[in-house]
Amino acid sequence: MNHTTLAAQLATPDPDGATIALYRTRAYRFSDDPRHYALAEAVEERYARGLTPTLRTMTYFRATLDQIRATGTLLPFNPEVAEAEGVDIHHELDARRPYAPRPNPDHNPKTIIFIVGAPRSGTSHLYNCLAHTGQYAYFTTASCWAWPTRNLNHPDRSSFEDLDEQVLAVDNKKTRLIPGLVMPYESEDLYARAIPTYQHLGGHTYDLTTAEIADANLLATSIQAHTKHFDRDRFLTKSPFNSLRIPQLEALTGRTALYLHITRDRTTTADSMRRNRFRFHHHGTPLTEEDATDLFHDLIQRNTPTGRLLTIRHTDLLTDQEATLTRATTWIAQTLRNDSLAP
Repeated sequence: MNHTTLAAQLATPDPDGATIALYRTRAYRFSDDPRHYALAEAVEERYARGLTPTLRTMTYFRATLDQIRATGTLLPFNPEVAEAEGVDIHHELDARRPYAPRPNPDHNPKTIIFIVGAPRSGTSHLYNCLAHTGQYAYFTTASCWAWPTRNLNHPDRSSFEDLDEQVLAVDNKKTRLIPGLVMPYESEDLYARAIPTYQHLGGHTYDLTTAEIADANLLATSIQAHTKHFDRDRFLTKSPFNSLRIPQLEALTGRTALYLHITRDRTTTADSMRRNRFRFHHHGTPLTEEDATDLFHDLIQRNTPTGRLLTIRHTDLLTDQEATLTRATTWIAQTLRNDSLAP
């Protein structure tokens, strides 16, 4: 998909394209059956070339998304859908095996910057703005925990870095669902497997639990793969759920980790959670949206090491984006210099 077509999609995203992209990312996150991933990728790549899926395929995708919203699980994989699309699932899986996660210690980043904050507080916008500078490696909407960077060099996909700043003016809910457009992404499909900290109850409803390291190697190898792909020595990543994982992230990364905490007015954040149907429990106890906002904020303040946290206000990012980003990048550079001089 060329840049002109991608730019047009920013203004009026195609509903079918959004459904295909959402099915793919939700399959990564909520299913361990890689046949879903291969089917979604193949259909999306064909769609980006102008090939429209059958009505039956779109019906199956929409029904699967409805199932995820209701129960947090996918419908069983339907091989007849793949056959109808002419997708040889066995061939597709064989072609992806060389891209499975593997250690690549020569490409460990010099630092990892974690963007943290409550859901709906502006983490995505800060992530996009910093990633668009071209200074960082990062996880993307086309990254997959099972084959981390396989999709990033595909000829039918283009990086959002190749578009001008108009891409930053569009709500991330739209940009991340444009087939062929590779955007920064939270990659919870990876984090939820590496450091689980919730049970997904369906839709945007989660029961938050104590984070535990389950697969440190999976996280490390995926970071290495993306650092190699972008050929940049600073890795930027965001997920609101990482606000709950800071002790575990510290155990895995040590003094290579820095934290950017974006904050938004408590009432505004809670209202946005309600509008977007985010609901949280904490060890089985339902939380109000205000209580959930406080929980994310308090855990960040309590667990982040002194000297490695910068707080950024969402209002500052909106009213003076250039100055706010300069403040963040300057702080990162100064903190790294100070750490490099520490005994």
